[in-house]
Amino acid sequence: MNTTTKLTALGIAAGMGLAGVSQAFAYPEFEVRGRLHLDAGFYDEDNVEFDDGFNNRRARFGVGGDLDENWDFRIETDVAEGSLGAADYRLRRSLPVGRLTIGQTKVPMGMNQLTSSNNITFIERASPQNIIPDSRRLGFFYDVSEDLFTLQTALYGRDLGGREDGDMPLGVAGRFVFNPAIGDGMVLHLGASAAYEDFDTDSGYASLGFSDRPEGRADPGTRLINTGGFDIIADSTTKYGLELAYQAGPFSAEAEYINVDVDRDNGNDVSFDGYHAQVSYVLTGESRSYSGGTFGGITPRGPGGAWEVAARYSHMDLNDEDIMGGEQTNLTLGVNYYYSRNLRFMANYVMVDVEDSQAVSDLTGGQTMDDSPNFVLARMQYSF
Repeated sequence: MNTTTKLTALGIAAGMGLAGVSQAFAYPEFEVRGRLHLDAGFYDEDNVEFDDGFNNRRARFGVGGDLDENWDFRIETDVAEGSLGAADYRLRRSLPVGRLTIGQTKVPMGMNQLTSSNNITFIERASPQNIIPDSRRLGFFYDVSEDLFTLQTALYGRDLGGREDGDMPLGVAGRFVFNPAIGDGMVLHLGASAAYEDFDTDSGYASLGFSDRPEGRADPGTRLINTGGFDIIADSTTKYGLELAYQAGPFSAEAEYINVDVDRDNGNDVSFDGYHAQVSYVLTGESRSYSGGTFGGITPRGPGGAWEVAARYSHMDLNDEDIMGGEQTNLTLGVNYYYSRNLRFMANYVMVDVEDSQAVSDLTGGQTMDDSPNFVLARMQYSF
């Protein structure tokens, strides 16, 4: 049993045990939480072969609640296809101004990345947001959200279960969001974030790789853009991103740009970047909730549920200097049906165009470096 498995099993067992004895006291207060995201995918292949089928994208289970008036906690384990990992493992304290979080949670970078997987508009996040942000890490986090702005900061190291030889990397990150009042039922979101990470290992550097699936994981293994075949030996990385979003009633739009600069030890420094833009419209008139610099989900107003249509364009460039990780451009069309706040059915049609990718060349035996598959994804998801 590996370290992550032991920690997650012990964490849930402890949380469930405390939940049983807490019933007789005002504090602590506990609630069981979880989500299931079950996908299916069917591919119209071009040059690279994909496998049609089902995928357990997420099966997350945990506990959370209040320890007293000031402290709350969350422990969550994620059982994805063929793996067991830790999601949020954290304590959080309310301060006179803002909140302090200790443990593992998301590094504050990217609106699409920080939006819960229960509430993202499409089945997968845009590739740039999957590739560049650091996602969850262990550390200290501080955030404050007022009427017109949100500020988030972090001092972080490795992720839970990611222990390696030598000292862990050390990173700092910050995100600032300005959302001026522009009218009833309207939201304007302007955001910027940055992160710097130093790799202080025994050797003084770290081996990095950047890759992603083509915004679908029904086939969980095939990656059309991937720097993994090249040695990127890094001393540090610097990342920054820009965010723009607008909502007026049932209509919403968002766009993000994100970049990573790699201070490389075995060659010239390299830089990779990407962006996405998307729009959505809720046909039944509902609108997304918004707070703390991120958008929430949709709650149907009537017994017939809520219907949403959406479109997204994304681009990711993993080519620079001697690295040929590939360029990927995706156009995704989506439709979502919200039976309730906790139960949603999703369908996406994704059109992919990949150019100048060594990963494609490796998958096709050197026949080509380009690929243009199309595929249909479907998801059933519920949360509690």
